[in-house]
Amino acid sequence: MRMQWQCATKVFKDQWLKNLVSTCNMQISDSTIPGLYLRYYARSNQISFYLGYRHLITKKTKNILIGRYCDFKLPEIKEKAIILRQMLAKGKDPIEELEKDKKKKEEELATRVTVEQAFMEYMEKYSKVYKKPSTQYSDGREYDLYIKKRFGNKYIRDIEEKDIVDAYTAWSKATSFSTANKVLSLFSSMWVWCETYKYVPRDCNPCRHVKKRSNDKFQAVVLDLDGYKKLFKALEDGLQHPGTQPRFFRALKLLALTGCRCSEITDLEMDEVALEEKRIHLKDSKTGARDIKLSDAAVAELELAVAEAKELGSKYVFPGAHDINKPISNVTKPFNWALKRAGLPHMRIHDLRHSFITMGANMGENMNAMKDAAGHSKITTTEMYTHIADQNTFRAVNNIVAAIYE
Repeated sequence: MRMQWQCATKVFKDQWLKNLVSTCNMQISDSTIPGLYLRYYARSNQISFYLGYRHLITKKTKNILIGRYCDFKLPEIKEKAIILRQMLAKGKDPIEELEKDKKKKEEELATRVTVEQAFMEYMEKYSKVYKKPSTQYSDGREYDLYIKKRFGNKYIRDIEEKDIVDAYTAWSKATSFSTANKVLSLFSSMWVWCETYKYVPRDCNPCRHVKKRSNDKFQAVVLDLDGYKKLFKALEDGLQHPGTQPRFFRALKLLALTGCRCSEITDLEMDEVALEEKRIHLKDSKTGARDIKLSDAAVAELELAVAEAKELGSKYVFPGAHDINKPISNVTKPFNWALKRAGLPHMRIHDLRHSFITMGANMGENMNAMKDAAGHSKITTTEMYTHIADQNTFRAVNNIVAAIYE
């Protein structure tokens, strides 16, 4: 049976609506906003507001529910009605627009993931496909140490630019600008990947707007010939010193004799060593797989290390002190011991690499050969590692001036 309505027109006011009581159903139009009307249901004493309109294309009459009086105040109802009227004036159908909004919200809900979920998927679908194992490891470590603690349980769509700025500031204070920059770069890479899967909207990466800073430039300490002699004497002492682990000092000697990156020696595996070729065939390095050409002195040290590793049955040339199934993990302590014994200033292990390349440059060795020895992809990187000795500079400026005065 079709519901019967008693129709009327009035100016909608709160006092009148509160006192509205009737034994019959009523449909009352508002005289101030075209199309706005209410329906009063006598049985439940409820009031619902609607907006009636005619579709611009189909010319069909439609009615859209705005809300119930108990859920919204009258000013809110009128404001909603005005917004709907504005949509109509722009040629939009309110019902169709609401359907679009509903669909959009459902899609957003379906793709609503936490940073933890997004990162795990990023590692599986992107990092393991496009990045080297060493980079995958560092990505996981940076996530666990920095990103997870701050954002792991948050939905990625809820993260704003200010959240990233605050995080970058905190990371910088806790570690260094260089580490904070690496973490930010990882987060940015993951965010761009998330755009592909519609976990976040396109072109909204908040990491792009963070102003990054750099650490104060570190001045490398470079060994001269006298410094090398003192260091090797101390390393030899370390090999014989009671209570020390000889393989740590042998690894340091090999670092000084090759100019390799620290991990290229400490993580060296037996099947990467080719003594008869005087080469190390690295499966992976910062610049990918590469060959290291060895001097006779380096080969002699490596032969001793390989012999010891074979005795222990380890796959690593320099097995761990407590677990031969792992490589030695930290040579900083024995290195500092050697520096102190040699009476040398404090320096980083990486400075041995600077020293090796600088020694070659100061001896006039071919820079392309030094680039190959260092395993750099660009010669400009090798040039950045060189620190011309003062005496060479003095000789150069005197040669120039002598030519000018002739």
